[in-house]
Amino acid sequence: MTVFAPCKINLVLKILFRREDGYHELYTIFQKITFGDELTFNFVSEGLSLEVNGESVPTDDTNLCVKAARLYAKEAGLSFGLHIQLKKNVPPGAGLGGGSSDAAAVLSFLNRHFKAFTQERLLILGKKLGADVAFFLVPYSTALARGIGEKLFPWKTHEAWYVILLPRVNISTKWAYENLRLTTCQPPPNYVPDQPLWEQGLVNDFEALVFKHFPGLKLLKERLLEEGAKAALLSGSGAAVFGVFEKRQMAEKALKNIERDDIKKKILARNYIPGGKEERENVS
Repeated sequence: MTVFAPCKINLVLKILFRREDGYHELYTIFQKITFGDELTFNFVSEGLSLEVNGESVPTDDTNLCVKAARLYAKEAGLSFGLHIQLKKNVPPGAGLGGGSSDAAAVLSFLNRHFKAFTQERLLILGKKLGADVAFFLVPYSTALARGIGEKLFPWKTHEAWYVILLPRVNISTKWAYENLRLTTCQPPPNYVPDQPLWEQGLVNDFEALVFKHFPGLKLLKERLLEEGAKAALLSGSGAAVFGVFEKRQMAEKALKNIERDDIKKKILARNYIPGGKEERENVS
Protein backbone atom coordinates (compact mmCIF):
# COMPACT_ATOMS: atom_id res chain seq x y z
CA MET A 1 0.00 0.00 0.00
CA THR A 2 1.21 3.51 -0.85
CA VAL A 3 0.06 6.50 1.19
CA PHE A 4 0.61 10.24 0.91
CA ALA A 5 2.07 12.10 3.89
CA PRO A 6 1.24 15.81 3.53
CA CYS A 7 3.53 18.35 5.12
CA LYS A 8 2.42 21.57 6.82
CA ILE A 9 3.06 25.26 7.01
CA ASN A 10 2.61 27.46 10.09
CA LEU A 11 0.26 30.30 9.23
CA VAL A 12 0.87 31.68 12.72
CA LEU A 13 3.64 30.81 15.18
CA LYS A 14 3.85 32.63 18.50
CA ILE A 15 6.20 31.56 21.28
CA LEU A 16 4.40 32.66 24.44
CA PHE A 17 6.85 31.69 27.18
CA ARG A 18 9.40 29.14 28.32
CA ARG A 19 7.83 26.51 30.55
CA GLU A 20 9.26 25.09 33.75
CA ASP A 21 9.85 21.76 32.00
CA GLY A 22 12.17 23.50 29.51
CA TYR A 23 9.74 23.37 26.59
CA HIS A 24 8.09 26.43 25.07
CA GLU A 25 4.39 27.25 25.23
CA LEU A 26 3.13 27.78 21.68
CA TYR A 27 0.23 29.33 19.86
CA THR A 28 0.42 28.09 16.30
CA ILE A 29 -2.00 27.49 13.45
CA PHE A 30 -1.06 24.55 11.25
CA GLN A 31 -2.17 24.09 7.65
CA LYS A 32 -1.75 20.80 5.78
CA ILE A 33 -0.73 21.29 2.14
CA THR A 34 -0.59 19.18 -1.01
CA PHE A 35 3.18 18.77 -0.90
CA GLY A 36 4.66 15.88 1.00
CA ASP A 37 6.27 12.46 1.01
CA GLU A 38 5.00 9.07 -0.18
CA LEU A 39 5.39 5.84 1.76
CA THR A 40 4.93 2.32 0.42
CA PHE A 41 4.47 -0.51 2.92
CA ASN A 42 5.14 -4.19 2.36
CA PHE A 43 4.83 -6.83 5.07
CA VAL A 44 7.74 -9.29 5.01
CA SER A 45 8.58 -12.44 6.91
CA GLU A 46 10.72 -10.70 9.51
CA GLY A 47 12.68 -7.55 10.32
CA LEU A 48 12.05 -3.84 9.92
CA SER A 49 13.77 -1.98 7.10
CA LEU A 50 13.57 1.45 5.48
CA GLU A 51 14.55 2.38 1.94
CA VAL A 52 14.74 6.08 1.02
CA ASN A 53 14.69 7.76 -2.36
CA GLY A 54 15.04 11.50 -2.79
CA GLU A 55 16.24 13.72 0.05
CA SER A 56 19.01 12.25 2.17
CA VAL A 57 17.81 11.14 5.60
CA PRO A 58 18.96 8.31 7.92
CA THR A 59 17.51 4.84 7.40
CA ASP A 60 18.43 3.46 10.83
CA ASP A 61 16.62 3.61 14.17
CA THR A 62 17.03 7.40 14.33
CA ASN A 63 14.49 7.83 11.52
CA LEU A 64 10.99 8.68 12.79
CA CYS A 65 9.43 6.10 10.44
CA VAL A 66 11.43 3.33 12.08
CA LYS A 67 10.78 4.75 15.55
CA ALA A 68 7.04 4.83 14.83
CA ALA A 69 6.93 1.22 13.63
CA ARG A 70 8.92 -0.03 16.62
CA LEU A 71 6.81 1.97 19.06
CA TYR A 72 3.57 0.62 17.60
CA ALA A 73 4.82 -2.98 17.75
CA LYS A 74 5.99 -2.56 21.35
CA GLU A 75 2.83 -0.86 22.64
CA ALA A 76 0.55 -3.30 20.82
CA GLY A 77 2.56 -6.37 21.81
CA LEU A 78 2.96 -7.37 18.16
CA SER A 79 5.74 -8.91 16.13
CA PHE A 80 5.76 -8.31 12.38
CA GLY A 81 8.16 -7.82 9.49
CA LEU A 82 7.82 -4.60 7.51
CA HIS A 83 9.68 -2.95 4.64
CA ILE A 84 9.01 0.77 4.13
CA GLN A 85 9.89 2.60 0.92
CA LEU A 86 10.01 6.34 1.52
CA LYS A 87 9.91 8.77 -1.39
CA LYS A 88 11.40 11.72 0.48
CA ASN A 89 10.35 14.99 -1.16
CA VAL A 90 10.38 17.21 1.95
CA PRO A 91 13.90 18.19 3.01
CA PRO A 92 14.82 17.96 6.70
CA GLY A 93 15.34 21.30 8.41
CA ALA A 94 12.70 23.01 6.29
CA GLY A 95 10.09 23.72 8.96
CA LEU A 96 7.47 21.74 7.04
CA GLY A 97 7.09 18.78 9.42
CA GLY A 98 8.01 16.13 6.88
CA GLY A 99 9.46 13.68 9.41
CA SER A 100 6.49 14.07 11.74
CA SER A 101 4.07 13.45 8.89
CA ASP A 102 5.98 10.33 7.86
CA ALA A 103 5.79 8.99 11.43
CA ALA A 104 2.06 9.67 11.54
CA ALA A 105 1.62 7.85 8.22
CA VAL A 106 3.35 4.77 9.66
CA LEU A 107 1.18 4.78 12.79
CA SER A 108 -2.01 5.27 10.76
CA PHE A 109 -1.15 2.49 8.31
CA LEU A 110 -0.33 0.00 11.05
CA ASN A 111 -3.47 0.84 12.99
CA ARG A 112 -5.66 0.42 9.91
CA HIS A 113 -4.13 -3.03 9.50
CA PHE A 114 -3.98 -4.26 13.10
CA LYS A 115 -6.70 -2.06 14.69
CA ALA A 116 -4.88 -2.27 18.03
CA PHE A 117 -5.64 1.24 19.29
CA THR A 118 -8.36 3.83 19.46
CA GLN A 119 -7.74 7.19 17.82
CA GLU A 120 -7.17 8.70 21.27
CA ARG A 121 -4.49 6.12 22.10
CA LEU A 122 -2.88 6.61 18.69
CA LEU A 123 -2.55 10.34 19.44
CA ILE A 124 -0.78 9.46 22.69
CA LEU A 125 1.69 7.33 20.72
CA GLY A 126 2.21 10.17 18.27
CA LYS A 127 3.04 12.62 21.05
CA LYS A 128 5.80 10.27 22.22
CA LEU A 129 7.47 10.68 18.83
CA GLY A 130 7.14 14.45 18.53
CA ALA A 131 4.79 17.34 19.22
CA ASP A 132 3.86 17.84 15.54
CA VAL A 133 2.99 14.17 14.94
CA ALA A 134 -0.44 14.54 16.53
CA PHE A 135 -1.50 17.15 13.94
CA PHE A 136 -0.91 14.67 11.13
CA LEU A 137 -3.02 12.05 12.91
CA VAL A 138 -6.14 14.21 13.23
CA PRO A 139 -8.59 14.72 10.34
CA TYR A 140 -8.21 18.51 10.34
CA SER A 141 -6.88 20.43 7.37
CA THR A 142 -6.26 23.45 9.59
CA ALA A 143 -5.79 23.43 13.36
CA LEU A 144 -4.92 25.71 16.23
CA ALA A 145 -2.26 24.09 18.42
CA ARG A 146 -1.42 25.03 22.01
CA GLY A 147 0.91 23.59 24.62
CA ILE A 148 4.04 22.39 22.80
CA GLY A 149 1.89 21.84 19.71
CA GLU A 150 0.06 18.74 20.92
CA LYS A 151 -3.23 20.33 22.06
CA LEU A 152 -5.23 20.62 18.86
CA PHE A 153 -8.45 22.42 17.98
CA PRO A 154 -10.06 22.49 14.51
CA TRP A 155 -9.82 25.81 12.67
CA LYS A 156 -11.74 27.01 9.62
CA THR A 157 -9.90 26.37 6.35
CA HIS A 158 -9.82 29.22 3.84
CA GLU A 159 -9.06 28.48 0.20
CA ALA A 160 -5.60 29.57 -0.87
CA TRP A 161 -2.63 28.69 -3.02
CA TYR A 162 0.89 28.67 -1.67
CA VAL A 163 4.26 29.16 -3.34
CA ILE A 164 6.85 27.53 -1.09
CA LEU A 165 10.53 28.29 -1.62
CA LEU A 166 13.01 25.78 -0.25
CA PRO A 167 16.49 27.31 0.02
CA ARG A 168 19.78 25.45 -0.04
CA VAL A 169 20.12 25.65 3.74
CA ASN A 170 18.72 23.54 6.57
CA ILE A 171 17.90 24.97 9.97
CA SER A 172 17.95 22.90 13.14
CA THR A 173 14.82 23.33 15.25
CA LYS A 174 16.96 22.67 18.32
CA TRP A 175 19.30 25.54 17.35
CA ALA A 176 16.38 27.89 16.75
CA TYR A 177 14.81 27.27 20.17
CA GLU A 178 18.14 27.46 21.98
CA ASN A 179 18.93 30.84 20.42
CA LEU A 180 15.48 32.38 20.77
CA ARG A 181 15.73 35.00 23.49
CA LEU A 182 12.45 35.36 25.36
CA THR A 183 12.45 38.30 27.74
CA THR A 184 8.76 38.50 28.70
CA CYS A 185 5.70 36.25 28.62
CA GLN A 186 3.37 37.00 25.73
CA PRO A 187 -0.42 36.63 25.82
CA PRO A 188 -1.99 34.52 23.05
CA PRO A 189 -3.05 36.54 19.98
CA ASN A 190 -6.69 37.23 19.14
CA TYR A 191 -7.10 35.55 15.75
CA VAL A 192 -10.61 34.63 14.63
CA PRO A 193 -11.38 31.61 12.42
CA ASP A 194 -14.00 33.22 10.17
CA GLN A 195 -11.51 35.60 8.51
CA PRO A 196 -8.48 34.42 6.49
CA LEU A 197 -5.38 34.64 8.64
CA TRP A 198 -3.43 36.52 5.98
CA GLU A 199 -5.95 39.33 6.32
CA GLN A 200 -5.36 39.42 10.08
CA GLY A 201 -1.57 39.47 9.84
CA LEU A 202 0.66 36.40 9.65
CA VAL A 203 3.42 36.25 12.24
CA ASN A 204 6.31 33.94 13.12
CA ASP A 205 8.39 34.71 16.20
CA PHE A 206 11.41 32.91 14.71
CA GLU A 207 11.76 35.30 11.77
CA ALA A 208 13.92 37.93 13.49
CA LEU A 209 16.42 35.31 14.67
CA VAL A 210 16.47 33.29 11.47
CA PHE A 211 16.62 36.28 9.13
CA LYS A 212 19.53 37.72 11.13
CA HIS A 213 21.60 34.56 10.64
CA PHE A 214 20.25 33.70 7.18
CA PRO A 215 19.56 37.05 5.46
CA GLY A 216 18.89 35.34 2.14
CA LEU A 217 15.62 33.99 3.55
CA LYS A 218 14.40 37.52 4.22
CA LEU A 219 15.06 38.32 0.56
CA LEU A 220 12.93 35.32 -0.46
CA LYS A 221 10.06 36.65 1.64
CA GLU A 222 10.40 40.09 0.07
CA ARG A 223 10.48 38.52 -3.41
CA LEU A 224 7.20 36.70 -2.78
CA LEU A 225 5.55 39.95 -1.69
CA GLU A 226 6.88 41.68 -4.82
CA GLU A 227 5.14 38.98 -6.87
CA GLY A 228 1.79 39.84 -5.31
CA ALA A 229 1.52 37.43 -2.38
CA LYS A 230 -1.19 38.48 0.07
CA ALA A 231 1.31 37.64 2.80
CA ALA A 232 4.60 35.77 3.13
CA LEU A 233 6.18 34.03 6.10
CA LEU A 234 8.86 31.68 7.36
CA SER A 235 7.37 28.27 8.16
CA GLY A 236 8.18 26.81 11.57
CA SER A 237 11.78 27.54 12.47
CA GLY A 238 12.69 27.53 8.77
CA ALA A 239 14.17 27.27 6.30
CA ALA A 240 11.10 27.18 3.98
CA VAL A 241 9.46 30.50 3.13
CA PHE A 242 5.95 30.62 1.66
CA GLY A 243 3.69 33.16 0.03
CA VAL A 244 -0.12 33.10 0.14
CA PHE A 245 -2.11 33.70 -3.06
CA GLU A 246 -5.88 33.72 -3.38
CA LYS A 247 -5.80 32.95 -7.13
CA ARG A 248 -4.02 30.02 -8.75
CA GLN A 249 -3.00 32.11 -11.76
CA MET A 250 -1.16 34.59 -9.53
CA ALA A 251 0.62 31.77 -7.70
CA GLU A 252 1.67 30.11 -10.96
CA LYS A 253 3.00 33.43 -12.26
CA ALA A 254 5.05 33.96 -9.10
CA LEU A 255 6.39 30.41 -9.26
CA LYS A 256 7.59 31.04 -12.81
CA ASN A 257 9.02 34.50 -12.18
CA ILE A 258 11.07 33.73 -9.07
CA GLU A 259 14.48 32.47 -10.15
CA ARG A 260 17.33 32.49 -7.64
CA ASP A 261 20.45 30.35 -7.33
CA ASP A 262 19.88 29.90 -3.60
CA ILE A 263 16.55 28.14 -4.14
CA LYS A 264 16.67 24.33 -4.11
CA LYS A 265 12.99 23.69 -4.86
CA LYS A 266 9.93 25.74 -5.72
CA ILE A 267 6.55 24.25 -4.87
CA LEU A 268 3.03 25.21 -5.83
CA ALA A 269 0.52 23.77 -3.36
CA ARG A 270 -2.91 24.32 -1.91
CA ASN A 271 -4.73 23.24 1.23
CA TYR A 272 -4.76 19.48 1.74
CA ILE A 273 -8.14 18.16 2.88
CA PRO A 274 -7.84 14.66 4.43
CA GLY A 275 -10.04 12.33 2.42
CA GLY A 276 -10.35 14.82 -0.43
CA LYS A 277 -9.07 14.68 -3.99
CA GLU A 278 -6.66 17.63 -4.03
CA GLU A 279 -4.00 17.81 -6.70
CA ARG A 280 -0.51 16.90 -5.65
CA GLU A 281 2.37 19.34 -5.68
CA ASN A 282 3.99 21.09 -8.62
CA VAL A 283 7.72 21.07 -7.90
CA SER A 284 10.39 22.77 -9.98
